[in-house]
Amino acid sequence: MSTSYYHVIKPTLPTELATQLEQLCQNPSTELLLNGLIHFVCGAHCPETLSDGIRTEWSRKQQAARDVLNSFSIENKRTRTDDGDEPLHAKRRKLGSNDGHQDCSEDVGLSLFTLHALSVTSPIRKKVDITIHERALRFTSLDTHTTEATVLLSSLRRAFLLPTRGKGKAHWTIVLISSDAPVRGKPNTASAQASPQVIFGIDAIASSPLTTTRRSNSDSDPQVETTTKGGKTLPSLRTFLSHLGIQLLEPTADVFKSGCSGYGANTAGQGGIPAVEAYRAAKVGSLWFMKEGVLWGESKPCEFWAVEDLLGTSQGLRLLAHPGGRTCSLTLARKRASNEEQLSEDEEDVGIETEFNMIDARELESINQWIRTYRHLFGNNDNNGQEEKEKKKKVHTGPITIHQIGDDEDEEDDDFAIDSSDEDSPGSGSDSSDSSDNEKEDGSEGVGSGTDSDEDDEEEEKELDEKHHPLLRPGALPRMSKAAIEMATTLAMKDLLGDSEGEEEDELDE
Repeated sequence: MSTSYYHVIKPTLPTELATQLEQLCQNPSTELLLNGLIHFVCGAHCPETLSDGIRTEWSRKQQAARDVLNSFSIENKRTRTDDGDEPLHAKRRKLGSNDGHQDCSEDVGLSLFTLHALSVTSPIRKKVDITIHERALRFTSLDTHTTEATVLLSSLRRAFLLPTRGKGKAHWTIVLISSDAPVRGKPNTASAQASPQVIFGIDAIASSPLTTTRRSNSDSDPQVETTTKGGKTLPSLRTFLSHLGIQLLEPTADVFKSGCSGYGANTAGQGGIPAVEAYRAAKVGSLWFMKEGVLWGESKPCEFWAVEDLLGTSQGLRLLAHPGGRTCSLTLARKRASNEEQLSEDEEDVGIETEFNMIDARELESINQWIRTYRHLFGNNDNNGQEEKEKKKKVHTGPITIHQIGDDEDEEDDDFAIDSSDEDSPGSGSDSSDSSDNEKEDGSEGVGSGTDSDEDDEEEEKELDEKHHPLLRPGALPRMSKAAIEMATTLAMKDLLGDSEGEEEDELDE
């Protein structure tokens, strides 16, 4: 037999009220009705002593009564702002805050959908009812029916439906985040409170009846639906997520599949699990790979790297195999946000790097395949093209350019021609005169055809793509010094003029 709430609270009632109720309850049926009313208002289960008709409508009517009482309590709290004990009231609100989440007295609108009796990991760690209102997400205690936490819907940005890994049976995990990069710091700080995260889970196959409550508008009565034991819970989850009005992302095995066999045997997804196990510092978690990006999920705080937010095609994601071949590490580099400290012209954005370790080496091929498929999207947003152009300009404004290379080569050639003529021996005067005549002719031709040569140079410069120049490629050697070039040309000339030097030595011997 269920406990009588009336008999439990009777000793605590005022004496006069207890006496009047005792006289009223001399009829046993009246006492049963009074006890049922107390159960109803407190949110308790329906007593077995009541009729079947009352038991049928109990849950639906109880939810409606709860909404009415909540709205009534909100109005009363607002009218108390003019009381004389305002300082005491303000202090009480500060001490009783919901760990930085929105005050439960705020008008959150009509309740739209409720998932009953679910285990929540964040923003609280408790088994609660999760209700979506018109403007907020509210977590209500199962025992006291008080609001444990409230999260405004306007603060949420993305939702993830994940087939939980590492469970003995199929399981779903829901992750709601307000920002891709969580705010670092203690949870009770103002910045951390501004970006809440919601994490909860449920078995894919109901191990016990799952009850949901839905209301289409303010005039309609709440509709209570129950998923029987052994039924699928995914339809109820999708209905819940559809009321959030934010982007829903679902990793699938078509995009990424773990290379470790056995991990996806009991997963709720189809065809394998689209995640790998990794460690972030000393915390273990899962990296979920999707075409939209990579999620570090299930372990607080969750973080999401959208493909367009990665640093670039080469530096956005780096995979490194460890010695021994049993594990590997993955580094994700996020571009700096526009509101962060601006870089100077000489500085290069190296991004914000996050490293994950202890990844099974069997995941290498799967991760590499994902990188090859979606690398072209890394850092690919509206501003990326302009940023790449600016980076190219910065690279080409160093100590050497294509034009400077051409000018340096021309100057060295002129110096080399003069030096070679000066080094000619007296016995080869005819050759020297011929070469000087040729130089004069070449000089006259050069003066006369200066315009044509300039036009040819311009055409060559237009045809030459700077990104294909060997000295401008990544890893190219720096500019050679003038002394090194002179030494190289001297050695080359000795090889070319070896015969003439031999003849000179013969003439001297004679």
